[in-house]
Amino acid sequence: MPHQPSRQAPAVPAPRPAPPRRDPAELARELTELALSGNSWRPMIRAIASATGRPVRLLDVHGGVLAASGPATAEAAGLAPDEASTASGVVGGVPALLARPGFTEVTCEDGWRGRGATVRAGSRYVGLLLVAVDPGESDLGWLDERVGAALTALAIVAVRHDAEAAARAESASRLMSELRFGSPRGHGELLRSAARFGLDLTVPHAAALFYYDGRHGRTWTTGLTWIENGAAQDGELGWTVLTGDVERELARIRDRLQGMVGPDRPVLAAAGPVVTDNGHDLAETAASFAEADAVLALLRHRHDLSGRNGRGDLSGRDATILVHSQLGLAGLLLAVPRGRLEAFARAELGPLLERPDLLETLAAWLETNGSRAAVAERIHVHRNSVGYRMNRVRELLGLADDEPARMWRLHAAVIAREVLQALSAAPSHPDSRA
Repeated sequence: MPHQPSRQAPAVPAPRPAPPRRDPAELARELTELALSGNSWRPMIRAIASATGRPVRLLDVHGGVLAASGPATAEAAGLAPDEASTASGVVGGVPALLARPGFTEVTCEDGWRGRGATVRAGSRYVGLLLVAVDPGESDLGWLDERVGAALTALAIVAVRHDAEAAARAESASRLMSELRFGSPRGHGELLRSAARFGLDLTVPHAAALFYYDGRHGRTWTTGLTWIENGAAQDGELGWTVLTGDVERELARIRDRLQGMVGPDRPVLAAAGPVVTDNGHDLAETAASFAEADAVLALLRHRHDLSGRNGRGDLSGRDATILVHSQLGLAGLLLAVPRGRLEAFARAELGPLLERPDLLETLAAWLETNGSRAAVAERIHVHRNSVGYRMNRVRELLGLADDEPARMWRLHAAVIAREVLQALSAAPSHPDSRA
């Protein structure tokens, strides 16, 4: 008879150990003593794991592991060290969970499931404190009590970290202002000062601006102090210098700042052109800041225009991040004196400048290669209205047909007008600081 392989019963998960009966008030006292004694995240997380008998993770506002129970963060999370940054994120993202009241259960991207609550320091979101649970597990009131008992002590640690970051950021702020507005210090001294903050100005780098006009101004200030190379601030505007993959770093910092201030208003991020002079002329860095100002002005103009029109044309990251290399023709026009741009736009668009409905239709027509259906969808009018408006545009501009050379000039004029509008609405900044 043929051999019949034996069937093994499916593996049954081992039952969780009975929850420790440790008094939550006692846990809160122990954690507070640890926090006030100058301890950082890991001793706190280990104490919570001991009180619950379960693995614990503290995630930051963009899903990274700040600390986990065990001998080391990556190992405690069940990950190789080089996997920790990619496998620890929360499915669906952390920012949407931070404002959720009470307790919540989430699944990390590596399959780890936890239940916990948001840690806040004042109005600032610190992250999520999670204790491991099994799918479908119930009767977790005891766990929620212990998580709740830990939140104040973790907030104390966050406040101390904020104070330490603020002290470091004071010097970094002076450096960033010097790079943006000019410095009385010598070139070599400025390079050495930047190096002390981990910033190498002899490699390609670019100016970066971040803008937030929401109600959490103090949290915004705190968030800017956590930028690794240091940042300076003037109210709603923060600025720094980025190296490496500028667009990726810009997105990473923007997402982190957004997670810290919450969803009340979007954080906008812009970068100037990359400087490749190997640190020989820091005036090029100041020039990158000047163009970053213009890039941010364009981004704010497009974002505000999208909101006023109630459209979804700009959404998600496309509505909050813009780098100089993405601008195309607009990037070239930023270098043209305003007077020349105004004269060019007036010469090409003259009669349409008093007809915003026709100008909007022409812009959409040029951007969609003359697709009546696409224009109608973009500006929210009937297809027949698109045809009527374009006939009126041709009549006013004297277009017998859509000859390519003229349409290219009109496209450039439409972009020039957008640049002029954005720069006119942007606040002016002084050329130097005391």
